[in-house]
Amino acid sequence: MAEKTAKATKNALIRTHSSVPNKIRADYKPMHQKDNLFGQALSMKRPDWAKQFMQFGRELHDNDKPGYTQADQALEAGGHALNATGTGLSSGCIPNQGLYGWEQKTTGNPHNPLDHNYVSKEKYEFKSKQQAADYIKRAARLFGADLIGITPRDERWDFASFLNPHRHDGGEKIFGWEEFPFKPKSVIVMAFEMDYEGVAAAPSYIGSAAPGEGYSQMAKTAFQLSVFLKQMGFQAVAAGNDLGLSVPYAVAAGLGEVGRNGCLVSYKYGPRVRIAKVYTDFDFTEYDKPQAFGVAEFCDRCKRCADACPSKAISFADKPTFEPDYGTPDTWVNNPGVQKYYSNSEKCFEFWCESNNDCTSCITSCPYNKPDFWHHELVDSISALMPGPVHNFMREMDIVFGYGDTYDEKAVEKFWSSKDREYLGR
Repeated sequence: MAEKTAKATKNALIRTHSSVPNKIRADYKPMHQKDNLFGQALSMKRPDWAKQFMQFGRELHDNDKPGYTQADQALEAGGHALNATGTGLSSGCIPNQGLYGWEQKTTGNPHNPLDHNYVSKEKYEFKSKQQAADYIKRAARLFGADLIGITPRDERWDFASFLNPHRHDGGEKIFGWEEFPFKPKSVIVMAFEMDYEGVAAAPSYIGSAAPGEGYSQMAKTAFQLSVFLKQMGFQAVAAGNDLGLSVPYAVAAGLGEVGRNGCLVSYKYGPRVRIAKVYTDFDFTEYDKPQAFGVAEFCDRCKRCADACPSKAISFADKPTFEPDYGTPDTWVNNPGVQKYYSNSEKCFEFWCESNNDCTSCITSCPYNKPDFWHHELVDSISALMPGPVHNFMREMDIVFGYGDTYDEKAVEKFWSSKDREYLGR
């Protein structure tokens, strides 16, 4: 009965918007990639950040500390491997790297008959915009995406300019969209579920392996979908953190809301997702609309991610603001102008470098981060339909039942345990 109630309340609590629900100030301007933290580090504008960045990911383990052993760090390395090898420094927002390359070839490799990474001369004619959306989403699901939405390209969420400090083709290291091979019309946004037990072990190397695997899935799936679109006769470029801001694009595509922790909070997986995009010149498709289901109201009261953040980088403000409220000179790296909760990215980054992993404590601790059980969906539904005191109750019961704990050595043990696992298919 509870399961049926949860399904029935879903349609009642999800509110569809015509545009991104966050208010945007009139003076908001698209962000220049060089102005974010990674850009400042990689361009050596901030040598202290650059030094920390180049030390991140170093081989540093402690075999007596659960979550930080050589096996745990090897898992992290394997998780990130495809992304690191296939897309270079794209996770640091550097564009036009490997699988996220911009080239739009018109023929494949003559020495490799299986190379289809080129734009077909013949354009596929869809019968309707809905059929086009269905085909694109089904292909993305086959390739590995868990959530898929399609939205018009919005220049507010694209980087106004790009930085590539390691560029070797003779071009300028800072350049604009004039170098992009086509004018994008649509952005296909995909979210990838991160392993629940992996994220539960944050902050540790296991907790970092889960988003690492998410990044690798992003690279694989986005590239495959870009090839699918090219073979349908349309230009396409796969993207991760490069090209534009993933969270507002995901909100625009109907995949969720922005949480206090700055992450996308999806209906099904909460904040436990990574986001990839595909930019294309194709626009004969049905577009998705932004949807809200009570996350913004819940985040006003919860603050559990702020409590759990080891670097105290997440805002404790009672209401979202149009600019950072943490008062340091580097607030501009967060690109003010959108009403939301702003995190201190410098504090967050410093903890990453100190702990030598991706942390993810703000995702682990979020009450929306749950296994996909019907009773969790029911509680989320009731919380959205009955805001206020119910939000406080949801937060406290989350703690009582042991969800969202960080620095949990039992979570590390559970991750590696063979109990109740089946590997041989019998």
